[in-house]
Amino acid sequence: MKMTRRVKLFEPHPSPFFFDVSYGLGYCTLRKEFKAVRLFSDHDFETGIVKSTNCEVFVLDRLEYWRPTAEQPPLHRVDETKPAVFLNGYLHFLCHDGGIVTLSISNETFGSLLPPSGFDDAASMVTELDGCLCLCYGEPDSEELYHVFVLRDYKEGRWEMLSCIDRTTWPESDRMLLGSLWMAPLGTYHSDGGQKIMFGTGACKVFVVDVDNTAPQMLFTSDDTIIGSCEDDNIPALGLYEESLVAVGRTSEENISSSPIAQAWFNVLKRLPVRSVLELSLVCREWRAMIMTDHFIHSHVVHANLNKSPRIMFIMDPRFGMYMDLENFTDGRGPHLISSLVCSQPVHGLNVGSCSSWDFLCNPAIGYCEHISFDDNDGTFFAGRIGLGYDSEINKHVVVHVTYKEENFETRYYELQCKMRYVNHEQWRPLDPPPRPVAATPPTFVNGKIYWMVEPNLGPVSEICEIVSFDIQTLEFEVLQGPPCSHDSGHMTILQLQDALCVTCSDRKVNTIDVWMMEDCGPWLMKYHIELEKFLPDYLSENTTPLAVDPKNGRILLNAGWSLGYYDPKTAEIETIYTEDIPEHGFRFCPIICQESLVWPYSPT
Repeated sequence: MKMTRRVKLFEPHPSPFFFDVSYGLGYCTLRKEFKAVRLFSDHDFETGIVKSTNCEVFVLDRLEYWRPTAEQPPLHRVDETKPAVFLNGYLHFLCHDGGIVTLSISNETFGSLLPPSGFDDAASMVTELDGCLCLCYGEPDSEELYHVFVLRDYKEGRWEMLSCIDRTTWPESDRMLLGSLWMAPLGTYHSDGGQKIMFGTGACKVFVVDVDNTAPQMLFTSDDTIIGSCEDDNIPALGLYEESLVAVGRTSEENISSSPIAQAWFNVLKRLPVRSVLELSLVCREWRAMIMTDHFIHSHVVHANLNKSPRIMFIMDPRFGMYMDLENFTDGRGPHLISSLVCSQPVHGLNVGSCSSWDFLCNPAIGYCEHISFDDNDGTFFAGRIGLGYDSEINKHVVVHVTYKEENFETRYYELQCKMRYVNHEQWRPLDPPPRPVAATPPTFVNGKIYWMVEPNLGPVSEICEIVSFDIQTLEFEVLQGPPCSHDSGHMTILQLQDALCVTCSDRKVNTIDVWMMEDCGPWLMKYHIELEKFLPDYLSENTTPLAVDPKNGRILLNAGWSLGYYDPKTAEIETIYTEDIPEHGFRFCPIICQESLVWPYSPT
């Protein structure tokens, strides 16, 4: 995340960003603890001058957080493909200028080592060899000399050349076989009266040479195993395996549950609004570490929204993830009106929506927004093309994308295509399309399934209202019978109210909306009958959709596109909480029901 530039509109101070990083792992014998270390650097692209260097430590078997080292590191540029080497209580980072920065694992202070005289920084790397720090340099996939130095006297900084390998003396067949983008020594041993060096390559081959530069002898190739041939790479591809019973440590959840104080604060913080939780995360690193765990984030989504009135926000600009709470609107400043924009109800802390020819995933509570683009996008707006679900078994959100390859309302012929992916994955998975055409209305998610209304003007003729469901665990579609409603009478939508599947049916003749509910897979029952005739022209049944039910008083939040209000089923009255002049050309504002949520499915893209 620190190597990803995050740009926000009107951001006064850009988020910290580092271009280079190198990792290392060390063990502190004094405290008997493992420490993961990362050294960040940022440099000027034109001059190459290093502008800043930071170093952070992560202690295993503790609450999970990174903290700065006790001492600020010197200005040096590091490389991600050159991890640090741990030896004699120090981590050794090889820098771009050929110098070596050392970090004492016990007291977290920095030092330095000079490279061997005549050192060439081209394709250099550090490793451990024969109990000594080893520095190698020379282009691996070339005929250049490959130098291997070991630091025999650590205190005096005395380097000794162990070997200088001239690959031009190798047989042509060996040079072709062992040519690789990465090559490094793995170990040394004595055999046949001489010392030998074992090397690994980026193509997962292992060979050995004498220190006196004899022809190589092949020891291992993945071609002879079930792995098969490996593609060559320029990063470390293999290493020596060490038998060990050392445990990595307890998980963050185990660390929290083992501490009564941490557990008590966990139970307090998980019930607070997002803003309060984020402010309290600055109190100490232990609280921040607890708040950032997946266990807390998923627990917070549930407990922070129990019996809470709907939090209403407006989408100001879906391109940049700009949202605003209803109470923040003042005279002269209102929500933006957009013609082609729909957004789902919240699903375990996230919402999904469609705007024009692209889609988006968002968490308005923290300003998270991710654009979702498709290679099969034909540039048209279709409100029912994307659905969002949540798999509670694996704690992952699922996105399902449905589009029409062909549709003909005269012949009723259609052809659908469908795919899905987990939100924090990049790879889409093709699915067999739904057995019925889906309607141009946003789908909803209830109890492990995503539901779409069936398009009545395509496919087989049906005298009843039909619904398509997708089970996110079995990955299968199913056709369900809907409530006894007619598409001819008015507009129909599908949504979740009070944790149950609901279908709304409008009657344009009398300006009413019937809300049908199916609880626990039982029969369809009419839950609400909403009469809007006396609230014209602000509330027209064809344009009005229920968004949520307030658990505190049972009132239904209605969105009419330019008016937003609470309908009381007991009194049949509407309290309008926000309204705009009726716009022209089909423009509407887009309110979004936002959950108190810290969910942020970080994506590498």
